[in-house]
Amino acid sequence: MKTETIGGRTCHIMKNGTDLPTIYWGEMKNSSETIEKVLALCEDIKCNYIIYEVEDWNADFSPWEFTLNRKMSFSGGGSSTLDWLVNECVPYCEKEHGLTGKRVLCGYSLAGLFSLWAFYESQAFGGVISCSGSLWFGDWIGYAESHTAPQNSSVYLSLGDREEKARDRIMATVGDCTRRQYELVCGDKNVSRHILEWNDGGHFNEPEKRIAKGIQWIEREV
Repeated sequence: MKTETIGGRTCHIMKNGTDLPTIYWGEMKNSSETIEKVLALCEDIKCNYIIYEVEDWNADFSPWEFTLNRKMSFSGGGSSTLDWLVNECVPYCEKEHGLTGKRVLCGYSLAGLFSLWAFYESQAFGGVISCSGSLWFGDWIGYAESHTAPQNSSVYLSLGDREEKARDRIMATVGDCTRRQYELVCGDKNVSRHILEWNDGGHFNEPEKRIAKGIQWIEREV
């Protein structure tokens, strides 16, 4: 794996074939252990990886401002992250590394929400992997109901079966929000392949395995 700085952001790049699907996967900086575990689980998967790091999880992956409670708020820096991703990262990687395959977004938790938002907002990716996505986020469903996916796209959604047991009343809506999101995906004529996969446990149960399952499914489907 090669590490490069693209537009001021650190990216870890693994290229297995220029015409293979490329996974644009967002992670917090210093997440090397998580990355290594996922890649080990996906060692037989034929795709490329652009794993980009963010400095501030709540800011860089939130699509708009939202206050969850007195202890947690989000500043909406996702717009800047998406601008960098579409206008700097993707063009650079495709030019410098010759990547021509389908582009797929990937993320876990808030990065899963961001990936789904970027998928709708940019129309620049042919697939998305949103694992345990924070779909409880302020009026996310209202946004999703007013947007459609890119044509002929693939959508992978997953959630732990205990995540909707969260103590926070807003976070506890994640089950219903995810079910509604999947209804929207199923009814979207632009989505040709889709799945909602339920995993055992809560939000922090084996995230690496959940990401790997998403990558394994998307590689077969794109």
